[in-house]
Amino acid sequence: MALTKKNLTYIDGYNIINSWPELKSIQSQSLELAREKLIDMMAEYACLSNEIVELVFDAYNSDGDRENISEKLGIKIVYTKKFQTADTYIEKMTNLYARRHNVKVVTDDGQVQSLAFERGASRITALELRNELMNMKHKIKRSKRKDFSTNFKDFPISDELKDLLDDIGDRLKNE
Repeated sequence: MALTKKNLTYIDGYNIINSWPELKSIQSQSLELAREKLIDMMAEYACLSNEIVELVFDAYNSDGDRENISEKLGIKIVYTKKFQTADTYIEKMTNLYARRHNVKVVTDDGQVQSLAFERGASRITALELRNELMNMKHKIKRSKRKDFSTNFKDFPISDELKDLLDDIGDRLKNE
């Protein structure tokens, strides 16, 4: 039986929160809200990219002797165990899976990026992930506009309504 390679992405959660301006501003009010927003965004990323996403948060100072792993919106959420950082968890997973699967590591930590590269994983920074997500969303928005402008031409409508829809389409393009 042939092994099917999976696309696995390990993301350092607090690294992303501290790098993305929209999450950094939320974090100043509530770290919990920033985490929830990131989880929502990474669930969307997982759907758009068709990758298996694990979002890893440090629980370095917690009392837990075991990792706390849950699933939400189709992605794994990992809180590391006591005295373990997100970096060490990501390193462990990279060591386990990078040779057999397509592994991507998302962090700004240079040492973790180097280790990922040595193990055969790809690595990107927090801002590169943000750009990937924004590009995917933009492509979808563009295709929706294109579909809108071609689909309504198939229906028998008055010239007035057609002109109105053309105006709306032009305004959407200019946004």
